[in-house]
Amino acid sequence: MRSPIFFKYWFYIVVVLLVACSKNTSKEQKATSVLEPISVTLYKIQPPQEIQYELEYPAKTKSPAEVKVVARVGGILQEIMFKEGSYVKKGALLATIEKDPYRISYEQAKAQLEKAQAELMRAEKDWKRMSEAFKDKLVSEAEKDKAHYDLEMAKAKVKEAQSLLAQADLNLKYTEIRAEIEGLIGKKLIDAGNLVSPGTIITNILQIKPLEIEFAIPEKDLVLLGVRDNVRRLLGKKVEIVYEASPTKEVATLSFVDSKFDETSSLKVKALFDNKQGKFLPEMFLRVRIKGFPQKALLVPQKMVMDSPRGSYVFSVEDNKTKIKPIKIFTTYKDYYVVDSGLKPGDLIVADNLVRLRQDIPVKIEKVLEEQP
Repeated sequence: MRSPIFFKYWFYIVVVLLVACSKNTSKEQKATSVLEPISVTLYKIQPPQEIQYELEYPAKTKSPAEVKVVARVGGILQEIMFKEGSYVKKGALLATIEKDPYRISYEQAKAQLEKAQAELMRAEKDWKRMSEAFKDKLVSEAEKDKAHYDLEMAKAKVKEAQSLLAQADLNLKYTEIRAEIEGLIGKKLIDAGNLVSPGTIITNILQIKPLEIEFAIPEKDLVLLGVRDNVRRLLGKKVEIVYEASPTKEVATLSFVDSKFDETSSLKVKALFDNKQGKFLPEMFLRVRIKGFPQKALLVPQKMVMDSPRGSYVFSVEDNKTKIKPIKIFTTYKDYYVVDSGLKPGDLIVADNLVRLRQDIPVKIEKVLEEQP
């Protein structure tokens, strides 16, 4: 009869053999599973496609002109005719300054001109008589010269009187303060009954038809818009105004492109909006949407691109095995990447089962996709 120690050692030997067999079996199964090809779909890279970026930027409305309404002559401000915040046409009467002193000055200047014109008539007749008398040797040359001098002085006095009358007439007109531009009138800064002098500000007018819309385009976006080599191509381009409170689509036209980049490496631009309905006011915040010029690009679906610390890559297939193909991505376009280098039209890349793939994994090609972006 065998001892208990014998059975104990025999039990350990059996356990060791079973474990060894189990490990060998798992290794064989693992090797079999690795060697088993993975079914994949390939995607054929298409020729460069025409793309057109649409970008959106924050913007702010600006008045193209702001004019201060000022008194041009001094006197008592008699009446204010405008309503604060109202829209006024160019030439509209806004206020009046007392007219009587300027009307009197005008009449005086007018009388002075009439007097000078009468003196000129007398001098012309004297000159004519002196000229004829000198020919007949009835007067001396000195008397003739004096008559000519009197004639020239009379002409000069007429010109002077005409200038004084023109100034008096202008001052009289300036007693009526009118709008220099069309636009929204601001708050009155002085009340009727006050004494004003030339330069006293009465109010201000903001032009709102049209309005300028200012925004900035980052330097990197100029490539996407297709204008990096010639930013002047933006002039005349249409931009869409994006404003939630406006149910209708509004369009403005790019009218200004700055000649240099600002401190944020952005290019300042302005678009002109007619604002015929007066929908927008100056200093409003909104957004604008601009479409770039069409350009060609090599595209690859984003879902077929993998990323690693070394950069982006795709899987190609050679001899039914996967190969890692590094690529350089320029930017995105919808659901695609724009490829800068690493791929060319006609290349085949793996389109699915990417998470299961590594370098030199056996694959079975099921089909090839040739979809157009």
